[in-house]
Amino acid sequence: MPTEIAADVAASRHRVRRTFATITGGLGVVFLGLGLIALVLMSFVSSPDAAKSTVKSALAQPDVRDVIADKLIEKLQDSADTATEKLVFSIARPLIVAAVREKLADSDLIDFAGDVAATVYAVYIENAPAASVDISKFSDATLAAIRAADPSIPIDQNPTMDPLKVERKPGDTDIKAIRDMAQQGSWLFVILGILLQVAAWFLSVATQWQRVLRLGIRLFAGGVIFLGIVLIARSRIPQSSIDNKAALEAAAQFITDPMVTQFVVLIVLGAVVGATGYVLNRKVTPKIS
Repeated sequence: MPTEIAADVAASRHRVRRTFATITGGLGVVFLGLGLIALVLMSFVSSPDAAKSTVKSALAQPDVRDVIADKLIEKLQDSADTATEKLVFSIARPLIVAAVREKLADSDLIDFAGDVAATVYAVYIENAPAASVDISKFSDATLAAIRAADPSIPIDQNPTMDPLKVERKPGDTDIKAIRDMAQQGSWLFVILGILLQVAAWFLSVATQWQRVLRLGIRLFAGGVIFLGIVLIARSRIPQSSIDNKAALEAAAQFITDPMVTQFVVLIVLGAVVGATGYVLNRKVTPKIS
């Protein structure tokens, strides 16, 4: 009787440990996946150089340039002094927008846009001194593209954009503190995910190679689930707007591509770890003849 009671107690403890190991391992995968997503998002805005790189990469997308070209034409129309100048930009608008979009693909303009983004980032997030950015390079390039599309536009009809004044005002939100907190939170999620996997390893009552197998299964399943979530989100984001659907599709793909890569790597890693655990567990498990 005492032996049976001891066996029941041991079995009960094993069940409790298995349950905690399963829960801990599952939570670890969740935190790891969320941390990886957060790290990708933060990589786009982590520094002035990152902001510059993000803008340059965005301008490499034709659909994004199309939206920007349309907004530039609209801005120039608003800044025109006379009704005649406003009318100029209303004529053959699709042709003009297409010409401006192609002009925005120039490497010099893309680099300039990246520099503007870095300046804005430095002022608003890194608390750099206020700056005045001359964006006439955009308007000049836009007008050159417009005249290439419609040579009849007189040279004296040359509306310009006012310089972009970049400065923080008293009482503005401290975006730098928010960014730093978000970065720390991203790494905290990743570290917590890893630590929970370690805890699940030691809580498990299985053999060493069974633990490896289960770790691989968790990583594989987590990678598949998060990959599915990212792909679904990428397909749903463009549906939030009808006017700029093509640009949203390009932006969503640009943002989620690194996430897809990370979770594919996680899936492959889980498959390799799981297969290794399965094969080695089969080798050490006695065969019953």
